[in-house]
Amino acid sequence: MAARIVQITDLHLMADPSAELKGVCTRATLQAVLDVLRRDFSSSERLIVTGDLAHDELRETYEALRDLLAEWMPKLRLIPGNHENRDFMRQVFGDRVTVVDDRNVFADSVGGWRLIGLDSQLPGEVRGQLGESQRDWLARELAAEPLRPTVVFLHHPPLKVGTGWLDEIWLEDADPFLDLLSQHRQVKFVCCGHIHHEMTVVQANTLMLTTPATSVQFLPDTDRLILDSVPPGFRIFDLEPDGSFRTRVVRVPIVTGDS
Repeated sequence: MAARIVQITDLHLMADPSAELKGVCTRATLQAVLDVLRRDFSSSERLIVTGDLAHDELRETYEALRDLLAEWMPKLRLIPGNHENRDFMRQVFGDRVTVVDDRNVFADSVGGWRLIGLDSQLPGEVRGQLGESQRDWLARELAAEPLRPTVVFLHHPPLKVGTGWLDEIWLEDADPFLDLLSQHRQVKFVCCGHIHHEMTVVQANTLMLTTPATSVQFLPDTDRLILDSVPPGFRIFDLEPDGSFRTRVVRVPIVTGDS
């Protein structure tokens, strides 16, 4: 039987519940996404959050997020994005992350699959970096169970997405990361956030999926940041024991008071 997991990303919450990012109330859009998850996907076995949790990087924002995700806590796994305070994240969600060499990561198992979350935050920068010690940790995790199908989650894409300004703020040490993955064929795909839109990229024998934000959406194939009018969304995975999987993005139309 397939194990179903949900990924959400790029929440960009702020302590003020009415605060907006580029005209979008990120608390309201996240709540709309969570309402759909509660209604239609509450039986999912994991909820993975791939970074940019707190846009203002305040502890009270992480505390508010923990309250919003209360019903998911036993199933919740999180990793940082570039908009993050690692210390506050681990103080509030310390039971949901593992600290490895000052990075907030996770390694989990569900339905015969391994789920591994990496910390690609480079403090003070928008681009990402894993670093040698984290890659060494990943190598040990992959070597420990070479026959189990595996998915790796991180915030920053390790492959170029064809949008110039986003490709300047990708994972800067992508090459050694991809070299490592090439030695471990059990890794079926990599899943990221950061680019605020849905994409499937295959390169260097690596399948990379990206997921829409629960907040602001970016228009792809542009030379500068342009907002897209499509609704926020999330991604569903159905992971089969034989290593095959199905995935789809679900969009959540936002109903405003003017509608």
